[in-house]
Amino acid sequence: MDRDAQLVAAVRAADPAAVAKALADGADPDSAASRFTVTVLSEAVSRGRVEIARLLLDAGASLRARMPRYQSPLLSAVTNGHLDVIRLLVDRGALDVEGTDRGSLLAAAIAATRHRPRAAALEVLRYLLELGADAAPDEETPIVQAVLGSAAPATIRMLLSHGADPNARRSDGTPALILAARRGDHAAVDVLLTAGADPNAVDGDGHTALMHAIERNEQAVSTALMLAGADDAGALEMARGWQRQRFQFHLGEMSVGLDDVPIARTAVRLHPTGYELRGDAADLRRWGQLLACATQALGDDDWDARTGTPYELAHTVAHRLIDEPAKSPTASWHCIELTTAELATVRQALVELAYAVRVTLPDGLGQEYVHDALDELDAQLP
Repeated sequence: MDRDAQLVAAVRAADPAAVAKALADGADPDSAASRFTVTVLSEAVSRGRVEIARLLLDAGASLRARMPRYQSPLLSAVTNGHLDVIRLLVDRGALDVEGTDRGSLLAAAIAATRHRPRAAALEVLRYLLELGADAAPDEETPIVQAVLGSAAPATIRMLLSHGADPNARRSDGTPALILAARRGDHAAVDVLLTAGADPNAVDGDGHTALMHAIERNEQAVSTALMLAGADDAGALEMARGWQRQRFQFHLGEMSVGLDDVPIARTAVRLHPTGYELRGDAADLRRWGQLLACATQALGDDDWDARTGTPYELAHTVAHRLIDEPAKSPTASWHCIELTTAELATVRQALVELAYAVRVTLPDGLGQEYVHDALDELDAQLP
């Protein structure tokens, strides 16, 4: 076995003595098991091997990622929640060579509190915040990242305690409170309200968090907002328009019925008794346009291979969503019935547009609309 292979084996065996010997014998401190793998330093820090990391750094191991598509040693340590290793890397100058091509360290730390929820992950986040870490220029603000990522209340409180603005807005102008309300995240709503978020802040459509909560039938969220003093000026009309009778009682009506009240909706709802999409005709038409956009971008062969749903069916559903939604005979919304396979094509189109293909979206729609639509559809699927 050559010296570099001995070093790789020693690192993987978590044997500091063997690592020291391999390095003394002339092994390359930037060795990798193959050209397709990370360096031994990245492997050591991902496992929290601080003593081995120190030996490799003393021998001149690079603090940079081996290839652009790989995580740097520091980002790997943050992702895996190893605070002692992070401190060592920072002391050796890792912050000075860290790039943002793969996203910021702070974004990785916020995500880690959800994907690997340990006390250590929260301490890593605290440490980075104390160092002054912030979002990369092309990222949303940290508090918006946390809300969009369904971060735990402890994560949101940590960000707020280090100066995050509870009234921060997403790049499209939507307040973090409304993002949390739309997602039904009553814990995040409560934390933001407690920190001073404005319960009556509006988005680009002039809708408040309470109006969004009522549209999406989010009882716990609406209760938190009303207890915080949210204005019900537009909320009652929203409740009437969606025939949310329980909310109408909460908002002070003494008697309610199945009102047919026209409103400007922001949600497309999946009726629980079947795959019937309900919403404004304009939104249903936008969903059809998005589906058509995705199928056109991929073409028939790629669509079939990537989504597992037939291209011709997707093409048909796109036209149905654009042309066929009909006004309900008992309410002001429009609706269209879809089969399981048809609904699957809609979801696959949203997934492709959100995470894979990059095309010009119709009607000036942004990626935020696509992600919001996908999140809300997924939340309603059985």
